Amino acid sequence: MIRFRFGFTCWVILSFGVVACKTDYENLPAFTDKKLLQAVIEIPAGTNQLIKYDPKTQEFSNTTDRFVHYLPYPGNYGFVPSTQTAGNGAGDEQPLDILVLSESQPSGTVMEVLPLGILLLERDGLPDPKVIAVPAKPTQQIMDATDYATFNRKYPEIKEIITQWFAHSNPSQKARILGWKNEHYAEDLIRRRMR
Repeated sequence: MIRFRFGFTCWVILSFGVVACKTDYENLPAFTDKKLLQAVIEIPAGTNQLIKYDPKTQEFSNTTDRFVHYLPYPGNYGFVPSTQTAGNGAGDEQPLDILVLSESQPSGTVMEVLPLGILLLERDGLPDPKVIAVPAKPTQQIMDATDYATFNRKYPEIKEIITQWFAHSNPSQKARILGWKNEHYAEDLIRRRMR
């Protein structure tokens, strides 16, 4: 096994001349060389199945025991690589969650994004913030907003849909909405959560 920079792991079997590479998505840089935030998509927009990335196997798989019974995901859901948030206990940390508002993207897509803001949320008393973003590429953007002020002014109904979706998407957990913050707060939180 050979580990390369930027999260690629390859297994080389010399006798057969086979090289198999997998991407270590969790350890990709949070920001690109162009200083753009990266998002790893786990769950495509419009999906109600929970798809998770497993850093041990470096694969995306359906978690068959859990579905969203409320409404499908309103955007592409995933994580910000190289970040870490607190879990229920030691060793239970997870990358920071992100929702990218764009056309549906397959699991494993890595997108350069612009944070619009952050939804501050608690689940069962633990902080569970959600970065809300749009693609950095103008051709992939589905709305005319690249900052919180514009998003809040032009798309208050989308903001309300996202708020309600996260408040009700998992009835097995008690969710509490704490409010919204702008893109500067989101970027600051991302940088504080970088490993």
